[in-house]
Amino acid sequence: MNDRAPRRTSLYRSLLVYLSVPLTVLALIAGLVTYEMARYYANRAHDAELVEQVDSVVNLMDTQPETFRAFSPQALFLIQYDPDGFQFYSITSVHKGVIAANFKPPVASLTTTVNEPVKLSTIRAERHLRLASRSFHPKVDPSDTVMVTVAESFTDRRRWAQRILLLTIPTLLLMVVGLVFVIRSGIDTGLKQLDPLIARLRRGDALHKPLLDADVPSEVAPLASTIDTLVSNLREALAVQSRFIADAAHQLRTPLAGLRLHSERALADPRPEVLEDALGHVARLTDRTSRIAEQLLSLARVQSVQATLPQRTDLSAIVPEMVGERVPDALRAGVDLGYEASQQRALFAMIDAAALQEALDNLIDNALHHAGRGHVATVSLSQHDDGTIELAMEDDGPGVDDAALARLGERFFQVAGGNGGSGLGLAIVEEVLSRYGGRVRYARGSAGGLRVELLLPAADASGKVGETAG
Repeated sequence: MNDRAPRRTSLYRSLLVYLSVPLTVLALIAGLVTYEMARYYANRAHDAELVEQVDSVVNLMDTQPETFRAFSPQALFLIQYDPDGFQFYSITSVHKGVIAANFKPPVASLTTTVNEPVKLSTIRAERHLRLASRSFHPKVDPSDTVMVTVAESFTDRRRWAQRILLLTIPTLLLMVVGLVFVIRSGIDTGLKQLDPLIARLRRGDALHKPLLDADVPSEVAPLASTIDTLVSNLREALAVQSRFIADAAHQLRTPLAGLRLHSERALADPRPEVLEDALGHVARLTDRTSRIAEQLLSLARVQSVQATLPQRTDLSAIVPEMVGERVPDALRAGVDLGYEASQQRALFAMIDAAALQEALDNLIDNALHHAGRGHVATVSLSQHDDGTIELAMEDDGPGVDDAALARLGERFFQVAGGNGGSGLGLAIVEEVLSRYGGRVRYARGSAGGLRVELLLPAADASGKVGETAG
């Protein structure tokens, strides 16, 4: 069996990775943008140089007519000289043909308008060249037309752009590294804001006061709110557990003391009549103890913070079945248990069926114990004009006086002269109804007995609940 702790993901490392990846992508984009900008400005500078060279040749031919016969080697050297590569040139005349040239430019790339500014163009034939051309009428022979073309390869332009990019790469790398350190410092500072919250959790402050206050960062507020909710639920569960222990100790003390008393009595006096009487008391006390334990557990269930979520339930379908299941118990108790419905249609409420069963069973138990043999107990289901659903239990037993009627539903309250119940049945009913937005109403029955009405808000087809039972 491997008892090693699971490897946990580091939030700090994850943040660094999540931020470093886009930073790297941005650095690459910045490099591409830098290269394109460098190439753009290199093209502009080289284009200006080509235009200047064409204008220089035109001025040279206008001021030195002998160039029409032949260019000196020095002049040709200056035209084709390029410190970064080789430069092409072509000087042609309509009357004299080619004056000087080291390549033949395509006709389509040349300017056709005389004495206009220099035309720039690009060709992609056997070479990828950038051309600058201009045609003019020379002063020595205005009837002639001369075309001057100077061209260069794009290689040196790309070389200049690459040099600029290489110069900027160290700067970009330094910027990325600097940003990583800045981000790392920012993450450290941001995570340190959680230190007070962690310290409060370690001290157990969350058990006494909420964590969610003005000092909690907004990004952590949902987590703090969730912890507060969990702690609140835990406090409620502990309170329910404490009440359960206190209630169990309070309720079980008397029957357990009776069991001990009658057991000691039977052991001390073995006469048959004494044993029979003592064992009869033991049996009755055992039944009472079992009943108290069942009701204490039932109360703990309905008070639990993990109560089942309500569902849209058809009471007209399940209540008759629940009542039918208790008929054998009613026959043993000598009570005539029945059911009646004032409307023959479905009545829906938002409640858990198991919780409703718990409440109805306690109502029936209360009627069976307090109405007595030979009496009638009736469960009825109806709907008021305002939409409220009423599930009622009415018996024709002795009932209760007005003072006791006002206290019904209190935990451990027992009507004077009762048959020794636990005083928890109606408290369980009220707890169930309060969980699902209902309420309990107590009244005298039409035959003088007790009438207990469970009022629940009706639910429509979408499960929405009305506000009529509150």
